[in-house]
Amino acid sequence: MNRVQTLSTDLRTVGCFLATNAAAMLSAAAMAWAIVSGAAGRAAEIHTIDERFLPGGAHASLPPEGKEADWILGDYLLRNDRIVAVIAKPVPTRNANMTVRTVCGCVIDLTSVDQPNDQLSCYYPGGGRFTFNKGDVVASGLLASSATVGDRVTASGERVQAIVSALPTEGSPMVEVTYELADGDDFLTVTSRVSNPHDTPVTVELEDRVRADRSFTAAADTAANVAWWDDEWFGQAYGIVPVGAELEGLQEGGGTRNGRDPLRYSIDGQSSLKLAPGDSVELVRRLMPAKSLLALRARAAEMAGQPLRSVTLVVSDAAGGVPGAMVTATTAAGRYAAGRTDGQGRLSVQLPVAAVGWSLEAAAVGRGSQTAALADGDESVELAVELPLPGVVVTEISGVDGGPIPCKVQFRGRGEDADGPATADPDFGPDSTHTAVKNLRYSHDGRFRQEIAPGRYDVIISYGPEYDAVTSSIEIEAGRETPLVATLERVVDTAGWISSDFHSHSTPSGDNTSSQFGRVENLLCEHLEFNPCTEHNRISSYVPHLEAMGVSHLMATCSGMELTGSLLPVNHQNAFPLNETRFTQDGGGPVVNNDDPVQQIERLALWDDGAEKVVQMNHPNLVQVLGDRDLDGTADGGFEAMLGFVDVIEVHPPAEIFEKQQKLDDPRKPPATIFTWMQMLNLGYQVPGVVNTDAHYNFHGSGWLRNYIKSPTDDPADIKVADIVRASELGEIVMTNGPFLEVTARTEDDETLTHPGGRMTAVDGEVALHVRVQCPNWFDIDRVQLFVNGRPSGELNFTRRQNGDLFSRDTVRFEHTIPVLLKEDAHLIVATIGEDSQLGMVMGPDHAESKPVAVSNPIFIDVDGNGFTPNGDLLDLPIPHQKEPTMRNHAHGHDHEHPHKH
Repeated sequence: MNRVQTLSTDLRTVGCFLATNAAAMLSAAAMAWAIVSGAAGRAAEIHTIDERFLPGGAHASLPPEGKEADWILGDYLLRNDRIVAVIAKPVPTRNANMTVRTVCGCVIDLTSVDQPNDQLSCYYPGGGRFTFNKGDVVASGLLASSATVGDRVTASGERVQAIVSALPTEGSPMVEVTYELADGDDFLTVTSRVSNPHDTPVTVELEDRVRADRSFTAAADTAANVAWWDDEWFGQAYGIVPVGAELEGLQEGGGTRNGRDPLRYSIDGQSSLKLAPGDSVELVRRLMPAKSLLALRARAAEMAGQPLRSVTLVVSDAAGGVPGAMVTATTAAGRYAAGRTDGQGRLSVQLPVAAVGWSLEAAAVGRGSQTAALADGDESVELAVELPLPGVVVTEISGVDGGPIPCKVQFRGRGEDADGPATADPDFGPDSTHTAVKNLRYSHDGRFRQEIAPGRYDVIISYGPEYDAVTSSIEIEAGRETPLVATLERVVDTAGWISSDFHSHSTPSGDNTSSQFGRVENLLCEHLEFNPCTEHNRISSYVPHLEAMGVSHLMATCSGMELTGSLLPVNHQNAFPLNETRFTQDGGGPVVNNDDPVQQIERLALWDDGAEKVVQMNHPNLVQVLGDRDLDGTADGGFEAMLGFVDVIEVHPPAEIFEKQQKLDDPRKPPATIFTWMQMLNLGYQVPGVVNTDAHYNFHGSGWLRNYIKSPTDDPADIKVADIVRASELGEIVMTNGPFLEVTARTEDDETLTHPGGRMTAVDGEVALHVRVQCPNWFDIDRVQLFVNGRPSGELNFTRRQNGDLFSRDTVRFEHTIPVLLKEDAHLIVATIGEDSQLGMVMGPDHAESKPVAVSNPIFIDVDGNGFTPNGDLLDLPIPHQKEPTMRNHAHGHDHEHPHKH
């Protein structure tokens, strides 16, 4: 076998694997379906989802899968041999996530049976105007049957119906929505019956709304009477075809639309109807999923009676068929739709005969694109295009022991120079995907194959700031493998401390569409060793993803959540660990209180019967919390009582500790959070600070901020969540975007070392403060500053320019024991920064220009032996506050002391 043939086999491994396993999954799904239906022929079925449908249950293969699957126990599952849908349980408290709310009686999951890939957030019949609070199930046709056991309903027949109702209120109609699935249908028939039971007229708007976010495009076409939502990358499209009604507000021939806008219909030319007492109106539409917009538009054209022609495009390169190539169909009028080739590089589509000037463009990662013209006519035809071979990067990234290691690999196209023309950055996928994200590859073991366009690239290989980054330049040739071999060395010694990000998100949160698997990859490949799962308003878990990669020993985790209520930004709080109850509303977590942030955070702190947990105040306006509730500049008590339940406060960005703060000219624009935090320390609020990324997308989202937590173990496999919780409560935390800062204090009479968060007594006011800063090879620090009671000390400010003998270019950039003489009780904070340095491209373009910085939590020094007394200094910037601070009142009971009280 020659080299090209060998490459052909390698390039097709993934495609063949997907095709083979898709067939196997289809067979397994069909077998499971036959078992459930209990009938020799096909049937439509409906079930109340119960424990049998959970992982490990008898019917675990039946609920829909996909990045946006949101079904829980108690929802209705409708399924036939073609599609599967979930109707959310019709109870007013049913929410899919933080932003997709009041989904009761709405379609929250919809996909095909043979390739389940739910990407729908929600379909709201009536545009979300109605709250459906009553449900019923009906089966009809040959061999129809149904059974009810308690709250569980099972029914099957030629057609099944889930019927939900919104009872009338004053000025609002009675609404009954029927979701019907018939044997063999590839769509749900949705019928809304709206009636007026009142004595006065009621106005009814004929509209729906679809939540299909971020990477979806949305448009409609009046010629085929279809509206659609299409996600090309994740390979799912949705369409609505009204029956006996027309789409309203679009130009003839189609037009683009905002994906969150209401979809309006007209009946007899009217979309807003005034129903007289006793009158009613019925709106029917077909809601359907498809694997591509090409398939969806073909089905809609078929429903509209438009003549179609069959066209097959075969996409290949010199090694054979190209799986997953994007094929875009264009007419003389413009772009029509797109879809992807199968495992053999084939795509068969149905195209309207009436359109002219057809062309099909095929494109694939690393191969560019080629276009085939299609002659006008109605005959079936098969076309072929050949793409150039890509190059292939084959990596072997190892640790110093030669074994696999997680890593992040960036490919950056080189500009034009004497050695050759410019090469563009690759684009492997959107920021919401996983593994191959824009110009990044995340790898849990450092071994991968990546197709890439021929050209010249600079490569950056990294594994967080404890490791030196490796940079390299490679030249990729078409049809050839290019090896990328590197060793990542851990140069920063963090013994006794583990790294963590307490705050990040993915698509279960509802305010983004990022793959949760991709979030875990991002955290893992940035060498973050403990990371709680903190989705908005839902207790969730990273454990399944870590287990799928086989890396549970490399990253510790626990379930948690961010409880996100209104009144921004005050009413956002994280908590972990929390007990997850999978496949229940909010994962078994508490609900928000939009009226009272104090009650909300108390509820969170007391959750799980007051079990020990970290409660974190997220990105707060601390002036508003302390004393200015309505931000009018006048003291009103604020939300200060919240602090009685807070364990840590987010104070990022840490670099702002070096910036001078100005007087509050506008009370709505507070000073830097880290500055107000130091004012709080002076007022007696001894609440530790943390920094977190709050990452929402997977392109360098996690990693550029982290906390180092004091830990009895350096092995993630041995981390105990209780140790993290208690170290966090005590403030044994150093905050950083890269540099590893160690600070310890002792007195001449006592060699005991006190770490950040600790308390010590120095009756003569003399303290020896030992400071050590380490950096890898990709950034530097050049200043170390001591803050005494929040004020930067002019005498205890060390710079590379003025104190060059204390700084080096080695991994240990700074190490010095600093004598400190105190005249009163004081808290000491140490901060370091690279004023002439940047994080650079290792952390991506958004943070490349950030200065490396680290800030310790305070060490509290008692100089009179009577306990620590805060000095009340507001650092020349008065803010509203209470005379006496509310101390932290932990709900849990355990035997270690809480020195934060005084």
